[in-house]
Amino acid sequence: MKEVTGHLTERNNKWYAVINLYDENRKRKPKWQNLHIEANRGTRREAEQRLHQILGQYNTDDLYLYDTMSHSARERSRIAHMQVIDYLPEWLESHKINISQVTYDGYKTMINSRMIPFFGKFGDLKVKDITGDEINDYYLSLHNAGLKGRTAQRHHAMLHLAFKAAVKRRIIASNPVEQADRPKAQPYIGKYYNANELRELLEKTKDDPIHLVILLAAYYGLRRSEVIGLKWSAIDFENKTISINHKVLEGKRGIEGMDVMKTKSSYRTLPLIPQVEEALLAEREKQEEMKRVMRRGYSKKYTDYVCVDAVGEIIRPDYVSDHFKIILKDNGLKQIRFHDLRHSCASLLLSSGVPMKMIQDWLGHSDMGTTANIYSHIDSESKKASALAIGTALG
Repeated sequence: MKEVTGHLTERNNKWYAVINLYDENRKRKPKWQNLHIEANRGTRREAEQRLHQILGQYNTDDLYLYDTMSHSARERSRIAHMQVIDYLPEWLESHKINISQVTYDGYKTMINSRMIPFFGKFGDLKVKDITGDEINDYYLSLHNAGLKGRTAQRHHAMLHLAFKAAVKRRIIASNPVEQADRPKAQPYIGKYYNANELRELLEKTKDDPIHLVILLAAYYGLRRSEVIGLKWSAIDFENKTISINHKVLEGKRGIEGMDVMKTKSSYRTLPLIPQVEEALLAEREKQEEMKRVMRRGYSKKYTDYVCVDAVGEIIRPDYVSDHFKIILKDNGLKQIRFHDLRHSCASLLLSSGVPMKMIQDWLGHSDMGTTANIYSHIDSESKKASALAIGTALG
C-alpha cells in the first residue's frame, strides 16, 4: 500500500489537515480534518505534530481508504479488524439459521469454554492477523487438556466454517485453518454382535419398550437419530419401501426434529424387510389401540412418529442409549453401545459377501472411504479368502 501523505492548510483562522486519500478506482479524494487549533505562527508546530499523528493512524492502523469505502467495504474492514474472540460469537449468530439447535449449542459451548479463553490470551489478535500457527497452538491446548482427536476435529471443523465465511465475504484472502494441521484421531474400532448374538438380543427384548428401536437399528444399521426420527409417512407398505429422510436430536433445549440429515447420502430409500414390516404393522395396531383406550390421555404431538411410548410421547434419544445399557446388563449380554448395532449390521453384510459400495448405500455414508475405514477391520471372510488363495498359490 502506498504511504498516505497530507499537508496543513489554513481556513477561517483554523489549521486543517488535508489527507490525500484515493478511492477504489484510484481517484484522489482528499479528506479535510479540522484540528481545532488556532492558525498562527506559534501553533504551527503543534498542528504539524497532530498531522503526523493522523497520518500515522492511516499508515499503521489500516485506516487507509476507510473514509472513501462503500458500506460493504467498511463492513469487511470492521470484521477484518475485529478480535477473533469477538468474531467467532458474531459469526455463530449469523450462521445459526444454517444449523440445528443442537449443533448451535455445541458450537456455542466450544467458543465460550475453549476458544475465547485461549485466543483471548493473545491480546488483540485480529481476524486479519490470525494464522495457522495460532490455530495449531489451539489444537495443542485441546490435546493437553485431554480432549480426544475426534473432539478436536469437531473444533477444527467449526473454525474452518467460521473463517471460510470470512474468505467468502472477501474479508481475508485465505482460510488460516487450512494452514494448520488437522488434528488426528485414533480410529475407533467398534464392538459388534454376530448373527446369533443379535438374535438373542432381539428375543430377550421382544417385550421391552425399545424393542422396535433395537430391531430397526439392527436390520438397517440406522443411526439413533434416524431410528427415532422415522415417521409412518416414510413407510410405504404397498411398495414395500422405507425412507430415511428425517431425524430427531436431543439437546439442551429438549427434543428437536428436522428434515436436514447428516449428509446428502443420508437420505435413502430401502426395501422393507419382511420381519421389519411385521413388527411395524404390529406396532401400528398397538398404537391405534392405545389411542382408543386412552383417548385424551394419549399424546397427539407425535402422531406421525413410529417410535413412541405407551402414551404417545416420542422415545427420547438419550433414554434409548441409557436403557440399552441396562437391557444388556440385566440379560447378561455382551456390553456394546447402541451405535454398535450399526457396526453389527455392517459386519453381517460384509460376512455375507455384500460389496462395500452396497454397504455404503445401505448405511448412508457420503463416500466409500468412510465405510471402508470404519468397517474394513471386520471384513473377516474376504481376508480368509485371501489367506486361502496365497496358501494355495505357494503350496
